[in-house]
Amino acid sequence: MRAVLFCLVLTGCAAVPWQADRHDPRAIFDAYLIAHGMVHSYEERPDADPAVTLELTRLDQQARLALVNLARAPGSDLDDSARAVAALSDFAARQTTLPR
Repeated sequence: MRAVLFCLVLTGCAAVPWQADRHDPRAIFDAYLIAHGMVHSYEERPDADPAVTLELTRLDQQARLALVNLARAPGSDLDDSARAVAALSDFAARQTTLPR
């Protein structure tokens, strides 16, 4: 449980735009890696809800695509990537905190 809370704090700090006018691409990527790991963790649960798994997969693909677009155009606006990763992080975090 302590590891989950630690991941949530790291994800939140990396995805929240309050620290600067522009997002740091490295922080967005780090937040994605944490959320992506949370997705895989949820998918491996024997009681994983198929509807939740489908939504996690959809959000994960959107975030991954946003990061690919960011890598192709580094000077682009980072807000779209940050929002996609934050949506994945938020949804994945809610699934890890639900009672089993």
